[in-house]
Amino acid sequence: MKEDHQLEAKSLSDDPEGKEFGTTFGAAHGAIAGGVIGSLAGPAGTVAGAVIGAGAGAAIGFVAGAGAKSEEIYWKENLEREPFFDRGYSYDDFAAALRIGEEGFRDSGGTSFEENETKLREQWEQGKGNSALEWSQAKQAARAAWERLEKSESPTS
Repeated sequence: MKEDHQLEAKSLSDDPEGKEFGTTFGAAHGAIAGGVIGSLAGPAGTVAGAVIGAGAGAAIGFVAGAGAKSEEIYWKENLEREPFFDRGYSYDDFAAALRIGEEGFRDSGGTSFEENETKLREQWEQGKGNSALEWSQAKQAARAAWERLEKSESPTS
């Protein structure tokens, strides 16, 4: 007998802080890494490593997921206050540029926005979706997101 099971679709609005996604993602990857490392000690090590890795990964994922979502919340609430914001556009027009700036900063290894601008522009052209912004406008949003993270992660902040 076949039972029908309906999967409940989750959206970001169901997890406004991104914690559930981050926890699940972190736990899964932590379990895999822990299991692999633990296997060096044999079958019992594999199980123990997976359990410990899942717990550690869930904790890290919880924080990382919340951090990514908190940036989105920040920009939704504050974008209109930025000097580059043009009321002829919506948050959705700026969202990809903000994400590119955030991800670019995290991947930059401490290099400057200017040193990464060509790569960021390429990412913008490939990932802007339906945004009506030109790079000259998107660049300002990407830089703002970059600088916000740079300030928040600097040792003096």
